[in-house]
Amino acid sequence: MTVPPSMCAALLAALLLVPTLGPAQSLHVNGDPYMTVTDAAQARLADGRKQRAPALAVGDSVFVLEVKDGWATVARPDPRQPNFPGRLYRLPLAALAAQPGKTQAHRPAWAPAPGDPALAERDIVAYEDEPWIMVRASAAKPRRVAKGASPAVSADGTLLAYCPEAEGGVTVVDLTGKAKPRRFPTTPQAVREIHFSPQGLMLAWRVDDRRVPGNPRDRIESVNLAAPEAKPAVVVAWLPVTTAFDGFGADGKTLAFFVYEGEANQLRLVDAGGRVLRQTPISAFLDPTLDSSGDKYLPSPTNDTLVLAASDVNPSPAMERWLNDSGSALFLCDLGSATSYRLTPRDLVAVTPTWTPDGQRIYFSGLPEKPANGTHHLYRMNADGTGLTELGKGFAPSVGTRP
Repeated sequence: MTVPPSMCAALLAALLLVPTLGPAQSLHVNGDPYMTVTDAAQARLADGRKQRAPALAVGDSVFVLEVKDGWATVARPDPRQPNFPGRLYRLPLAALAAQPGKTQAHRPAWAPAPGDPALAERDIVAYEDEPWIMVRASAAKPRRVAKGASPAVSADGTLLAYCPEAEGGVTVVDLTGKAKPRRFPTTPQAVREIHFSPQGLMLAWRVDDRRVPGNPRDRIESVNLAAPEAKPAVVVAWLPVTTAFDGFGADGKTLAFFVYEGEANQLRLVDAGGRVLRQTPISAFLDPTLDSSGDKYLPSPTNDTLVLAASDVNPSPAMERWLNDSGSALFLCDLGSATSYRLTPRDLVAVTPTWTPDGQRIYFSGLPEKPANGTHHLYRMNADGTGLTELGKGFAPSVGTRP
């Protein structure tokens, strides 16, 4: 059974009108529209197939496909394929109850209000278009900078850092052309997860030490670009390979990490000496997802309590036919209320997100449901999920905003 994206979009809009899903309620299971059967007596098969199917029972968890005239069309996941909807049923909407969880159904009060849309015209975006690092300013045609990976743009949009394909290490380019490129070699050469501080003065990156035989760990180096003779220093000497370096805290002094430990996954902040300042379980603010070491948890550059998460979730049924992997969605998470809000639709796999320096816009890579086996595109949206805009081909964006 294929669920059209339009149906999912209409469903989510309709669910906002359901009386049992008031502003204090939430949608469970990654923000997908799952509900619980409370009265199964009026449930009827609705998919037209003549094969017998088990009747719905009170307590069953179902995926709601459509709400119309007080009735719901639902699918109960097949136990043999738990991530793929099985037989369809219809029953009164009053026979369903919302499942409690941490993912809010409505736009939460703590979500940033959309900013001035004209500010997006000042954004300088760097991204990968294999094997090139590309830079685009507003609506201007993107330009090639060099062959490389892991681009990062300073907060004011004047500097680009990346790992060049040939030399390795980190190269910093002045996008205004006023200064010569600076290169910071590393041993070994492989570098990834490059981040500027929100103020743009500090630059940090991960050195892929795991390529050294017998060494299962990496390290984090940082450099103060404002120093007369900028020299990198090791900040974290022994970083487990299952720990992701996700950037700086809002103060520009702390470093943020996602620690992948199964059910004990953590968001961790450390100081410049590697000392742990704060450690928060992911389960404290986000519903259980298909956790992966590739998940991202990016602190807001302007708000200490907001986190942008990219976490694995179930893909749409149509996409599951060809994706051969889990899906991924973006969530805005609030540590203060211990709740989250799903930003991206189910028919789009969203990965590699990044904040704008003012914390009002988000850029990310997305793989749409159609066409099948397509390529990643760049997207921009407001921090509350509104204004989703497709920007063309690209992957792993980083963004700064010129004054």
